[in-house]
Amino acid sequence: MAVLDPEETHHLVRVLRLKVGARVAVADGQGRTWEAVVQALEPTGARLKVVQELAPWGESSLKLVLGIGLAKGEAMDQVIRQATEMGVQHLIPFMSARSEKLTAERAARRRHRWQRLARESLKSCQRSCIPQIDLPQDFVEILAGSEAAKLLFWEEERDGGLKSCLDQPPPPSARLLVGPEGGFTAREVAQAQEAGFAVVSLGPRRLKVESAVLAALTLVQYAWGDLA
Repeated sequence: MAVLDPEETHHLVRVLRLKVGARVAVADGQGRTWEAVVQALEPTGARLKVVQELAPWGESSLKLVLGIGLAKGEAMDQVIRQATEMGVQHLIPFMSARSEKLTAERAARRRHRWQRLARESLKSCQRSCIPQIDLPQDFVEILAGSEAAKLLFWEEERDGGLKSCLDQPPPPSARLLVGPEGGFTAREVAQAQEAGFAVVSLGPRRLKVESAVLAALTLVQYAWGDLA
């Protein structure tokens, strides 16, 4: 037996418009999923009878970590939604020279909102694992990581370089860095290169943060992951 919380019950009843007897798939956000039947719609929450455990679905074979420079509220909200839909498993906002700055209190509030948006997107895109979303870190902290491939997307990079990177055999994991609205500084780019990042471009046009994230994730998932 499983009992949904009020928020999920509202989604079941008001959004999906399901009734007693409906069969649904439920996930714990950590990779486990089950088939269940709606048994009762109570004020404290919908009660479901678990029928059987299902195989996980919707997860990419490529472990994707996205570092994103803190941007304005609406832009970050869109990034969270798109990153969840595109299969990112770990999302790390960071503060850099040209990014928005947050106090610890504001950072905690915004992270709570980001986690809620990720849960909402998880349901609509039918993934079984919710992305891990960290509290904002300083730029130097985002450079650490054991991923097999590390890419920093920089609008000032004139030699391209992304195609040659993506032509390599698919790695098991990748860490992608996309800067804030103001982009990365030359010093930050140099620090990333010293940490093993390849600096690449998304082309000659300057993209908004949310557009850059979607373009980067699409290209990487197409070449190395499970897109198409």
